[in-house]
Amino acid sequence: MKYDRTGGLLVCLLLTAACSGSSTSPEGPVIVDPGVDVPDDPAFETYVTNDTGSNRIRSDVSVPADATVLAQFDDANPDSPAGYRSLIALNDATYTGDVRIEVLAQVAGSGATESVTRLLRLTADQVPLEQVPGAAGRYYLRGDNFAWVTIDDGPVQSGSDSRGLVGLVLDFDTGSADINLRTGVAGASVVRTEIDVTGLPFNIRSGAFGGPITVSVHDPDNPLIYEIDGSLRGNVGGTPAYADNLHGLTASGLYTATGIDQGADVRIEGVFAGIDPNGLP
Repeated sequence: MKYDRTGGLLVCLLLTAACSGSSTSPEGPVIVDPGVDVPDDPAFETYVTNDTGSNRIRSDVSVPADATVLAQFDDANPDSPAGYRSLIALNDATYTGDVRIEVLAQVAGSGATESVTRLLRLTADQVPLEQVPGAAGRYYLRGDNFAWVTIDDGPVQSGSDSRGLVGLVLDFDTGSADINLRTGVAGASVVRTEIDVTGLPFNIRSGAFGGPITVSVHDPDNPLIYEIDGSLRGNVGGTPAYADNLHGLTASGLYTATGIDQGADVRIEGVFAGIDPNGLP
């Protein structure tokens, strides 16, 4: 297989016959573009689920003593243990069942006084990416973003924004993804964060994308802004085909960052989901 990495972009030879499903041609075997490689990241588990066939990304930040709690959530008919719950309930009408997000956490209080004291596990399940012959060019997605930040072992600060996935640009020609994620200070969101990264590897066959990131975190208690390095992993699913002026792609994923900046020890965990912007309510 021949590759040209001119300018850092991966350009693969994709023969037209490959789109027809034929494995041979009069000139010889058809070479199918496998897409760019998205390296494994030890911060995340990635696999296909047995029950739904979804592409799963999972970040387990629990301790061994949490095993009993996690087992209760994993039961076929889960009953949230006292003091724990799943934090995220995406709008099923918006994401049409293509995306499932789960964030398990230990909580204190209830209702308006509820606060997250510790995260246990983050999961993003995504339907597979449909292979549509001739899919090319750029596709744009927007949607939800959620983040949880701790500074110097202080309390968990929650950030969220229903438009916090400001933009995800998927380039099917270059096999790359650009993503901008934000949270602000409004309502229940008490910490401002931002990720803005371009040129992440995107595999147009599997739908996987991701790589190194830097997260900007605004300290809620002083004017400091911390820059913390980490990584992001996402999956794209659905179909790039258009119907009623909307493409059918959805995306979801996780990110994590840990480090010390300006003397502060900062940790960030986050999850996002997005669809065609014209499909948002």
